[in-house]
Amino acid sequence: MCRVATTGSWDKGIDYLATYELLLRNIKKLHPPSKCYLIVALIQLRNGARISEAVRSFKRWLLTGSQELHIDVSKKKKPEARLIIIPSEIMEYRSECLELSTLGDRELRDRVRWALRYYLRLNTHSLRYAYITYLLREGVNPAIVSKVIRHSRIDTLIRYIQVKESERVLREIY
Repeated sequence: MCRVATTGSWDKGIDYLATYELLLRNIKKLHPPSKCYLIVALIQLRNGARISEAVRSFKRWLLTGSQELHIDVSKKKKPEARLIIIPSEIMEYRSECLELSTLGDRELRDRVRWALRYYLRLNTHSLRYAYITYLLREGVNPAIVSKVIRHSRIDTLIRYIQVKESERVLREIY
């Protein structure tokens, strides 16, 4: 499989739209369970979720069939939920993945990480940052992006943005 073209995203340099298309192509041609692991990755990419949130969303979707889910946010001291929307492009694959609903969260997370590295040479956290970069480049206010992804501190998000954008500017000069 090929690596996603880089366009200056601020993590591993993956492009949101190219990665989205690559995931869809691979989901269509793979068989379960590998197809299902990449479906979890697609849920993560399309929502800017942490891998643990994507895994919980995937399992709840398998059990309920619901396209909109409220999932507990990882890395929060106080309980907080976020909206996760299951992409309509994967709804038809639910029955193929049902048996994975019995896997433990950690085991499923590890399998998703392996599949993403094996098939696409990507890591799961890059998917989250590709989504964030995409939203920011589309002109979404950083405060709104921070709320969408449930980042606890907007100043952390701003710092990441400034560092990566300053690197991009420097590269463009040369």
